[in-house]
Amino acid sequence: MTSEELAKAVETTVKAVQNRILTVGKEQYDQGDEQLFEQMTINELLSYAIEECDDQIAYAVMTRIRLIRLQRKLKKAFTA
Repeated sequence: MTSEELAKAVETTVKAVQNRILTVGKEQYDQGDEQLFEQMTINELLSYAIEECDDQIAYAVMTRIRLIRLQRKLKKAFTA
């Protein structure tokens, strides 16, 4: 992968995040002239951030499990 290809992959990811903000995120967090996080107290924001960290850990473990399973399948396919 070239640096240009990597930069393009990053750009594609950022565009996907922007799309999520303007669709699902807009439905969940748009409060007119503000976003929901702007109205939260510091304690609410910290609690929310901790929950998001917990979610990231869970998704990372789920992804790891799937990658290990895929790796095993690929190993079997290429060693058979």
